[in-house]
Amino acid sequence: MKLWTKLTLSTSLIIIVVLFGYGYFKITSNRDMLIGKMKLDIMSTARTMKVSLERIPLLREKEYFQNLIDALEEYEQTLGIAVYQQEKDTTLRSHSLQEGIEPYLELIKRSIKEDLPQEELGVYKKAPIFSYAFPFKDKKGKNIGGIAILHHTSFVEEEIKKAEWRIFITIFALIGGILILLFFVTRRWIIQPVSQLMDGIRTLGKGNLNARINLKGHDEFSELATVVNQMASDLQETQERIIHEGRTRLELERNLRHSEKLATIGQLASGLAHEIGTPLNIIAGRIELTKRRVEDGEAQKYLDIVIQQTERITRIIQQLLGFVRRKKPEQLSLNLGEILGTTLDFLDHQIQKQRVTVVKEIKDNLPSVIGDPDQVQQVFLNLILNAIQAMPDGGALRLSASSKWISKEGLEEGERQYVEICVEDFGIGIEKEVAQNIFNPFYTTKNAGTGLGLTVSQGIIQDHEGWIDVESEIGKGSVFRVYLPSLQGDVRNDG
Repeated sequence: MKLWTKLTLSTSLIIIVVLFGYGYFKITSNRDMLIGKMKLDIMSTARTMKVSLERIPLLREKEYFQNLIDALEEYEQTLGIAVYQQEKDTTLRSHSLQEGIEPYLELIKRSIKEDLPQEELGVYKKAPIFSYAFPFKDKKGKNIGGIAILHHTSFVEEEIKKAEWRIFITIFALIGGILILLFFVTRRWIIQPVSQLMDGIRTLGKGNLNARINLKGHDEFSELATVVNQMASDLQETQERIIHEGRTRLELERNLRHSEKLATIGQLASGLAHEIGTPLNIIAGRIELTKRRVEDGEAQKYLDIVIQQTERITRIIQQLLGFVRRKKPEQLSLNLGEILGTTLDFLDHQIQKQRVTVVKEIKDNLPSVIGDPDQVQQVFLNLILNAIQAMPDGGALRLSASSKWISKEGLEEGERQYVEICVEDFGIGIEKEVAQNIFNPFYTTKNAGTGLGLTVSQGIIQDHEGWIDVESEIGKGSVFRVYLPSLQGDVRNDG
């Protein structure tokens, strides 16, 4: 059972008990008051007759007293009057009391004997009555007789019933009004605030810590809402701090793994450079010397192949050494539009050979970036060359550059201006599992690749305080996005 239901029922029960108690008290008081009024009327009549009987002898003025009794009987609330004279054992009665008055004569005799008025409730011919008997005396103060007045109680009962109905109607009207008022009060001050609190707590429980409970006022519910809002704010701050610490920890772990890889590759590269570099130089020199002495064209062709493969091994070693011993980038102001144009000129032969159409969407007035032109150009060379190789049957290569205000991977407070360079091809695409590993060292899907091109590119961009994103879909192509901070380095807050 809900709280407001319990409150309404308990309050209603208390109100009903109190009002019915008040009604019972009111009915009892009215009943006593009406009976008291009836007794006063009877006693007034009794005093009048008593004075008359004590001053005028009953035996001499019997006819007078009979007329007096009959006159009093005409009063609508008086049923009848009986007069008893003890000395002669005679009785006078009104016309309505012709039979069955023995109990009232006994009541008169008891009042004479005890010298006190007597009263009792009874029934005379199925009519409810109230009988009042009292003695009267002679001049010497001796009880010589008594009088019994029989009074209808139906008039009193009718008045009592009318009063009861008035009281009951008043009580039910009060109960109805109070219940209606109680319903609206509990709905306004209890049900609605509790519902708002429950809805707000449910929303917070689902993880939406931005939600707030808006309860105005100075009662306990508004204070509770303030406490819940403060709790949500504290939880939100804690959550953001945990997320920030988690991302920082992941970044540190990523850097640590990268450092471990660098250390391993460094040892490997140093060994390769020492163990392979010198013999390769000797082999290359001897082949060049042999080529000059050999005149056979076919032999020279074979020697050229050996020289090419030797040079290829040398380049691989140089890439390894470049990956491990990557130099600190120069701090120069770069025009990325010009660097992209120069890069396309370098790859013009491959673009034409592969039947690739380049679509350039480079915005005018791009903000300058700070960095090393040779290293940045190396990144663009790797990305554009990969895009060309991803379209063996030719196609379109879209190259775009624009500026954006973004937050670096959610780690910066506020937004910073970045230059976004997109290299998009419409080639074979990359599988999702492969895309997750393409920046790892020595991971490659090419038969002739070393798996270091994208790794080196990512490292260069990270040294320039940027990052690379990739999106790809099999059969539809890939898009690599490079983000580099603008030279101004301004930060724009969300507010």
